Amino acid sequence: MTAIAITGSSVFSPNGSTDQGFWESLVDGADRRGPWPHRALEIYPVDNVIAIPEATWATLSDAHGTTRSKRMADFLARGALRDAGLPVDGAGRVGCALGTTTACAELMELATLGAADEGATGAHQSADLVPREGLSWQGPTLTLSTACSSGLLAPALAADMIKSGEAEAMVAGGMDVLLEYTICGFNSLRVATQETCRPFSSERKGVILSEGGACFCLEPVEAAQVRQAPIQAVILGYGISCDGGHPTAPSVAGIGRAIRQALASAQVSPVEISGVIAHGTGTPTNDKVEIEAMRDVFGDVPLPPVTSVKSAIGHAQGGAGAISLLAALLSLKHGELPGITHLGEVDPALGAVSVSARPMPLEGTCLMVNAFGFGGNNCVMIVADERFLATRRQLG
Repeated sequence: MTAIAITGSSVFSPNGSTDQGFWESLVDGADRRGPWPHRALEIYPVDNVIAIPEATWATLSDAHGTTRSKRMADFLARGALRDAGLPVDGAGRVGCALGTTTACAELMELATLGAADEGATGAHQSADLVPREGLSWQGPTLTLSTACSSGLLAPALAADMIKSGEAEAMVAGGMDVLLEYTICGFNSLRVATQETCRPFSSERKGVILSEGGACFCLEPVEAAQVRQAPIQAVILGYGISCDGGHPTAPSVAGIGRAIRQALASAQVSPVEISGVIAHGTGTPTNDKVEIEAMRDVFGDVPLPPVTSVKSAIGHAQGGAGAISLLAALLSLKHGELPGITHLGEVDPALGAVSVSARPMPLEGTCLMVNAFGFGGNNCVMIVADERFLATRRQLG
């Protein structure tokens, strides 16, 4: 599979809107939980989420869009282009692929509350998250929704579009905002905890919802090298599966297929994976299934160090996969995986798995990123730094 370079990135989250601020929030161990600042709900509690502070939202005053989702998308897309050193007017055959779970629901929820024009809630208005103002995209543009894998699937599809010749470069990522719709949904499934989020811990009780997202600029490695653009990471391959085994519960077989496909497309073996940014939601079932699926694929090869950033930043829904990908890029940059905040005792039922509350040094430069969504929507991506790719090419 042709390697695709990531030459630009941007982030907007409760934990910062810069790479450095975001990384520091992953390793500082702070507890950022608090109430949802917008309104109380009669049915479910809203005092244990990780929301973007209103002061941070205010920084998007110059961003274009009728909703917070669209303003965030505008900020992130332009930020990724600027970081990559590409024109922010979208000149050239540059496209955009963005993933979301509930962006369309935001406008409908606002209309229900009387805060938006009900006539603007049609599918053509609410579903398109791609920013348009002042951006003349010449490549393909699409908004996709595969639940909580959306933010990782978008870069995977964007890479496909570059390899097929549909685009010279792509902006891709995912994002979501906290909504009453989401809060009620996760609480009705009884997977939202009122405690801390502790992926892979024996004390894990469930998900903490959050909001935010990340975006990336993708282009062929050769094109990035020609224009001497710094390469943050290389997408070696990815795997996608939609097993449909259950409306909400994950499947070992479905996740396993995505992992196998990712390894095969990246042409790497399990022993070459230095670490895993897991989906790691902190629910008893999901974490167990994720470890079982990885162990089934890795076989006799011990699992590499595993972490989940949801302990520090919560579950950003459609933005979660993109945020995990950014965490992988920053882990490669810093040479370590962030620890799992609030971990406590590792669940012995998971077997031998290397997780830690403290940052874990990386012994290599090839990482696996997992993102799984309802309905068995799974995406797994393999990324590495430029040195890994150069070494492999030298070895033939």
